[in-house]
Amino acid sequence: MAILNIPSLRRLAKAVSCILVLVPAFLSAGMSPAEIKQFQETKVLADQGNPAAQVWLGTCYAYGIGVAKDGVAAVRLFRKVAEQGDASAQYNLGVCYDVGLGVAQDAPEAVKWYRKAADQRYAGGLYCLATCYQNGTGVSKDEIEADAYLHLAGMKSMRQPMDTRQELARLEATMSLEARLKGQQRAIELQKEIEAKIVAAKVGK
Repeated sequence: MAILNIPSLRRLAKAVSCILVLVPAFLSAGMSPAEIKQFQETKVLADQGNPAAQVWLGTCYAYGIGVAKDGVAAVRLFRKVAEQGDASAQYNLGVCYDVGLGVAQDAPEAVKWYRKAADQRYAGGLYCLATCYQNGTGVSKDEIEADAYLHLAGMKSMRQPMDTRQELARLEATMSLEARLKGQQRAIELQKEIEAKIVAAKVGK
């Protein structure tokens, strides 16, 4: 399924695992004529059932791009596409639960959607799931699992590879050599597990 050019994530705050970064860095939320036009054009496509447009329309509602901010509307759109199996929508829905945007904050539910995105090798899902394991947010704290997911996120992230590498370096600086080796081995196993799930999903269609 085609998706729009939606950048990777950045942190909302140190206390929050991940943040919706659904718009290009050069685009700031607002109600300029260009943004209003963008919203209107996106809505036409979204109403026609275009999944990528529906995700982007959710972004518009989340940030108030060309329309008043509406977290509930954003969640509704993300959920609709996420339930169809779109990884970017699953990731974005996870972030909504992570930060409490349009829904009650729910860490386990955020992990559920991050995992669905991660199981499709989506970089944002891999990274956020790593931070959840690192901080014990919605899951039991597990530095080895966090290390493994960060390794995979670093392999998949093309836009912000340095952020992932820096986070991996910070984590591994606190780990023993034995734990780091276990993390690397777990990354290999995890990659195989994810690839098997992807193959099984394709066969099941």
